[in-house]
Amino acid sequence: MVVDRSHHQRLRIPGIVVATLVGGTVECEGFGTLEAEPEPSALRWEIGSITKVFTGVLLADMALRGEVSLDDPIGRFVPDGVAARLPDRARQPTLADLASHTSGLPRIPRAWLWRLRGADDPYGHLTEEDVWEVLGPSTVRPRRRRRPHYSNYGMGLLGHLLGRAAGRSYEDLVTERLLVPLGLEATGFGLLGVVPGYRGRRLAPPWTFGALQAAGALRSTAADMISFASACLDPPDGTLGEAMRMAQRRRSGGRIAGVGLGWQVRGLPGAEPSAWHDGGTYGACSFLAVDPTVRVAVAAFGNRGPRFASPLDGASWRLFGRLRREAAGDGG
Repeated sequence: MVVDRSHHQRLRIPGIVVATLVGGTVECEGFGTLEAEPEPSALRWEIGSITKVFTGVLLADMALRGEVSLDDPIGRFVPDGVAARLPDRARQPTLADLASHTSGLPRIPRAWLWRLRGADDPYGHLTEEDVWEVLGPSTVRPRRRRRPHYSNYGMGLLGHLLGRAAGRSYEDLVTERLLVPLGLEATGFGLLGVVPGYRGRRLAPPWTFGALQAAGALRSTAADMISFASACLDPPDGTLGEAMRMAQRRRSGGRIAGVGLGWQVRGLPGAEPSAWHDGGTYGACSFLAVDPTVRVAVAAFGNRGPRFASPLDGASWRLFGRLRREAAGDGG
């Protein structure tokens, strides 16, 4: 199959599902406790921060529809009381800044840290009011060297701003604008049927994400994620297809590694980059990568969460790299 089974033993993840797309052919297999699963592609997972990719595509879609502009300052969409305490609009982060992690906002606001520590569902208690309270006179976009600084808070904020711009909830927008048109029927925000996850040796309940839904609340299957990856390689006609292409374009970062809208991107300047993202909660880890040039994609999921980095990333990158080389005709 597509994965060296010895990798599973080294990763210390109870169950893993890996799906690949190469030359239009999809393969999917389970490992460990999921090896005998008759339909591993149908198992439902917390995909964590891969949700940010959908938030980035949603922003691109709304920009192409004229509902927002990528350069809109955040103050255009916040409640009046919040807008009154922000700096002038020329100094505020923009919607594109939020989606590309160049807003200058923290990964998690310091004022929240004590409330998150030790909780099984660390973001579950957060409200929309909590999100607005973080914003104030110091919410200023960096002037120079605007390198990406990853922000769960910034992406969660973006979900609220897009919802206010459209007069709909973030959840409704993602469902109606992305999931339904792309036929991702098993993808959504519900907790039903999610693979049980482990934090160390104990069961870890799934995260609900509270008011940070746009940063990580989606659940999905390997079948749906490979279907989404296929749509990224061959975007549909119309606004949604253009939004999917727009989200993958590099907007910031270094010479090789950068950020699009929601996506992380890798590739030399002038070449079409690979787009990827990983995700993690206390009980799950995930990985998704697509290469438009050689038309390869990998989606991987495991039911043990990361301590620092996703335990799936290394093996997933090795698999993705090998498939890309084979597809390009460079051998194994």
